[in-house]
Amino acid sequence: MTISKILIAVSATKDAPVLILDVFQIIEKNKASVKVLFISYLSDLFKKSLGPNTLHHWMKEEKECIEKVISYFARMDIPYHSKVIIVPPWEIIFYEMSEEGSDLIILQSELLERWKKDKANCALCSDVLSKSRCPILVIHSTEEAAYPHLSLQNAG
Repeated sequence: MTISKILIAVSATKDAPVLILDVFQIIEKNKASVKVLFISYLSDLFKKSLGPNTLHHWMKEEKECIEKVISYFARMDIPYHSKVIIVPPWEIIFYEMSEEGSDLIILQSELLERWKKDKANCALCSDVLSKSRCPILVIHSTEEAAYPHLSLQNAG
């Protein structure tokens, strides 16, 4: 199977660049184009409840994550398109996953865990994944999520 279009959905945290690098070590180097969805938990409502130091730290972490991933794709000459999507709501992620055209979908396991614990998101995710015509690779982070304190009620 030739993989030419890859969709990647990861949290915009310090783990994402390492996870993406690991995945590309096992995928054939056949110039696949990549669409990366960086998922940010820093919604306007959530930002208002954070202190300035904490907010600055998380915004810096997201920025560094995105810069590292984009730098990697540029260095490896991999065509890419990236989007930062602020959640909640999660529907835009499911829409992106359901669009035709990807040969492979790569999901961070943290996202599946979040969706599984929320009935509405679990149903949407299950529907999208069951209708997918391409393989789905789930990548797992060895560290806890960067935002373990977020309750699922706040996350959508």
